[in-house]
Amino acid sequence: MRARIASQSTSLNTRREPEVTSQSTTSNTTRESVVTSQSTTSNTAQVTSNSTNTLNATQETDISSQLIWESDLIETPPVCTTEDIQLLYHEYEESGEIYLQRIMNLAEQYNKIRRCRSDGNSFYRAFMFAWFEQLLNSKNKALCQSALNTLAATNTLLISAGYSSIIYEDAYNIIEQQIKNIMDDEIDEDMLLVTFQAEEISCYIVYFLRLITAAYLKLYRDDYEPFLEFEIDMDQFCTNFVEAMDQEADHLHVIALVKALKVPVEIGYINGSDTMERVNFREFYPDIVYNNNLKPLILLYRPAHYEILYKREQN
Repeated sequence: MRARIASQSTSLNTRREPEVTSQSTTSNTTRESVVTSQSTTSNTAQVTSNSTNTLNATQETDISSQLIWESDLIETPPVCTTEDIQLLYHEYEESGEIYLQRIMNLAEQYNKIRRCRSDGNSFYRAFMFAWFEQLLNSKNKALCQSALNTLAATNTLLISAGYSSIIYEDAYNIIEQQIKNIMDDEIDEDMLLVTFQAEEISCYIVYFLRLITAAYLKLYRDDYEPFLEFEIDMDQFCTNFVEAMDQEADHLHVIALVKALKVPVEIGYINGSDTMERVNFREFYPDIVYNNNLKPLILLYRPAHYEILYKREQN
């Protein structure tokens, strides 16, 4: 049985079935587990071992699709280079006219998209890369200093929620150094992308953001626990659906991270009502943005993953 968030949009309820564990996050989470790459070869072997001469055409197609998906997952970096948004049009050619219309309307305002690996961690990667990219392009040292101050405040948040600094200090230091490098003009956009494409660093970043999200939900459990379905409390939810790598983010995760870091986010949902001709955007704003010069991060949600959207430059 899995836990879901009550009153979610239909598109956000499409997720993989997670494995529920009872492991304590503060005692059993180690740095080694953070940076261990996820193995997909075991899943491929399982699929292959089920293949027999008695498979019908449908089963063979399912197995082939699974192998292709796993191959694409392995080849896709954590964060990709930007692409023309028109590529989405070709991906949805067989999905119906309503989807094509949404993409055409989306392309009126946005011309680029940056994909993130669809492994359950795409929201956190998209969030952090979009945030750092905005800091980099702003050339605003005050904005970067505000980001450092916000990051420093997460220490209090994490410790108050019961997390020991020993389990996140390496990840914290990596993120802090990246912001300092941006502030001191020591990296450009290409170098930022290379950093996020490094598997170990990518895992550290995702892990840290997951801890922040979980810490916020635990500290404000009275506000959010009523939205959990089934017999599960906030501690169990965070252990199995927030802290655990490869678990997808829903509304609750987005709200918690936005409020914890005071970074506004707008998310477009490409799957909506069958009568909607435009992508529906939802605003996730903190009570107070850490700096008024910070613009909302713009993400696109498609079933099972998030991507970064780029607005057309105004002439």
